[in-house]
Amino acid sequence: MNKALNKEMNDELHMESNRKKNVERIDFENMRLEIDKTCVGLDRIYNTLSAARAMVFLAAIVCLAIGLKDGVLPATILGIVLVVAFIALVSVHSRVAQKKDFAEQKKKVVSRYISRYDESWRGISDDGSQYILEGDTVSVDIDLLGPSSLYQLINVAHTEAGRKRLAEELRNVPEYSKDELDERRAAVADLSNRIDFAVEFEALGEKLEKASKKSNIASFVEACEEGVNEGLPVWAQLCRILLPVAELTFILLFAFGLTGYGYALVGFMVLLAFSWLTKPVTDRQTVPFVTAGYMIEGYRDMMELVAGQQFDSGKLNTLRQSMDGEQGALNAFRGLGRLSQAYSIVFNPLIHQVLCGVLLWDYQLAAIMCRWKRRYGEGIAQAVDAISEIEFISSLAVLKRVRHTGTAEVYSTEASALCVAAKNLRHPLIDESRVVGNDADMAEGIIIITGSNMSGKTTFLRTLAMNLVLAYIGAPVCADSLKAPYMKLFTSMRITDDVAHGISTFYAEILRIKAMAEYREKYPDRPMLCMIDEIFKGTNSADRIVGAGEAIRRLATGHNMVMVSTHDFELCELESSSGEKASNYHFEEHYEDDRLCFDYRMKEGRCTTTNARAILRMAGFKV
Repeated sequence: MNKALNKEMNDELHMESNRKKNVERIDFENMRLEIDKTCVGLDRIYNTLSAARAMVFLAAIVCLAIGLKDGVLPATILGIVLVVAFIALVSVHSRVAQKKDFAEQKKKVVSRYISRYDESWRGISDDGSQYILEGDTVSVDIDLLGPSSLYQLINVAHTEAGRKRLAEELRNVPEYSKDELDERRAAVADLSNRIDFAVEFEALGEKLEKASKKSNIASFVEACEEGVNEGLPVWAQLCRILLPVAELTFILLFAFGLTGYGYALVGFMVLLAFSWLTKPVTDRQTVPFVTAGYMIEGYRDMMELVAGQQFDSGKLNTLRQSMDGEQGALNAFRGLGRLSQAYSIVFNPLIHQVLCGVLLWDYQLAAIMCRWKRRYGEGIAQAVDAISEIEFISSLAVLKRVRHTGTAEVYSTEASALCVAAKNLRHPLIDESRVVGNDADMAEGIIIITGSNMSGKTTFLRTLAMNLVLAYIGAPVCADSLKAPYMKLFTSMRITDDVAHGISTFYAEILRIKAMAEYREKYPDRPMLCMIDEIFKGTNSADRIVGAGEAIRRLATGHNMVMVSTHDFELCELESSSGEKASNYHFEEHYEDDRLCFDYRMKEGRCTTTNARAILRMAGFKV
């Protein structure tokens, strides 16, 4: 009676959760409609300005031609006014184009959020496959990285550092202290309530990602940190001041008629030649910063957005404060943006050569960049890391927006016994409209899960493992509650043979289990969770049962949990080395009008049914 009541209550909570998520999805859909309207309006303005710019340009040419050719002063003045108007229209047109591009980027971000409410998120291009390392079996087994993975569902990072940070946390699962986890959870909860900020921040990240294809932020950070106190050589500093002063003096003397133009002309040629011949000296200071110019605007905009927030989370406010302030990174990137604009004169060869021949322009910029590096250089790496950290936290906050989530409690592994307790535990990658939750209350030792084909055994293992990873990194979990100790996670699920190296499926599985045993021997005091799906399915039944029993008993020593799914009911009788019997759970099927059906709910005890023949009949075989 109690179980039926609990099931009914869980179903009602699940339905209420779906209603809330549908409301949130509608919010995103309304946001996309508003962005669509904005894009239509900006398109109209953009096209109008394009036409106006062309007409004003043609009118200016006509007026100037008439005025200068025929000496008509009003036409000349009107032509000059139209030229000024054309320049203003070009500037406004450029700003509208930027707003239009940003609106399109926001629309992409919102569309991705909407896709996360159903199965279409699996079409998101970045699935983290590039971060799967050789031998990283856990990430592949439980879908942390790769196609249709947790990374693909939640990632909103667009810097390489942010994407790599998320992948490494999922893959390595560090052990954090309670304070660190609490701080992370508070930051995630804070960001999960800031939808407008999340959309704008990711849209700016997309803009930055496009710019990053033209430059390398790692090289820029390295240039900032190298030789912070290094500047131009003494001789270069003297020449930077004395040569332009001399040239300007010659120009002034010529202007007042005190000398001929020859002195100024020779001085101009000397400065220009000096600038060309010593270009490597200035390039050493300017090139690393100029090549990062494509990214400067993106980082600056992201920092300005963060600086304008008043976060509830202490961690987020610390990150914000590292960007804001007189010596903060935001001022550094603003200054660097101005320097980058000044350097862009190099793309206008005529003006650039004139400035070099009169002012040694490249030397002046190099000196300013040296001062910038001395003032801000050491803090740039911290600022770049702060952006990637916010991207990482934003990625963890995604799950709370698109799934019904709860907060996990990760307790100290110094406890005398290990226990995993969960209420309404659900798979994060399954659509909320059809996911089935399960309760779990499992103690250390051997846990055998039996059940018929397709009943949910493997899915439960992945559900638990993935939620444990989320709990360990301070993310929300797909459960009403989850309490678990930190355990080193091992899996043996998606086993494939390796023809090139002559390794069969059976031997590949043995190597996986051997790695678990070696870890157990090397670190006897560290709790571990071993999840083995269909153990030794690659060999005959007699050897499988004997080998599986030996392997499981060997792993189930000390404070460990060994969870095994199997069709071999003989394993239900296993005992650990300390004599404790295995805990048994099972999934089962039922029939409705001769149709094979599953409720995907885990129950205590061993399975008593099979369905292989029914499945064969479903496939058209006569058995």
